[in-house]
Amino acid sequence: MLKNYIDIPQKLWKGIYQTGSSVICNPPVMDTDIDFIICTGKVIKLHEFLLRNGFLQSCADEEEYDIESEGFECYRKDNINLIVTTNYEWYLKWVVATKLAKKLNLLKKEDRITLFKFVLYDKI
Repeated sequence: MLKNYIDIPQKLWKGIYQTGSSVICNPPVMDTDIDFIICTGKVIKLHEFLLRNGFLQSCADEEEYDIESEGFECYRKDNINLIVTTNYEWYLKWVVATKLAKKLNLLKKEDRITLFKFVLYDKI
C-alpha cells in the first residue's frame, strides 16, 4: 500500500494501484523499486504535494520504462516510483495489465513489457 510510504490526500487522486515486479512476480522481486500507478484530475496540486514530500520528477527513460511515455509522468523517492496520469481509461488499462501479468506470473521483464504494450497501446 502506498500509505506505508506517503499518504496522498484523497482529493488529489482518482485511483492508486500498486504495479511492477514487486507485486506481479511470485516469488516477488525483492531488489527492485516499488511502483504505483496514480490517476489524478489535479495534476498540478499532486505535483506540488509530491515535491513538498521529497519526490523528484523523473522521466520514463530514467525509470527504464520501455513503453510510450505519452500521457504520464514519473516521480521517485528512494525506491518508490509513482507513475502519474490524468487519463482514467489509461490508468484502468494499466491496472488490467498488472492483474493479467500477475495472474500469468510473468517473471521475465521482457514478457511483462510485451503484455503492457499490448494492453496499453494494442502493440506487440
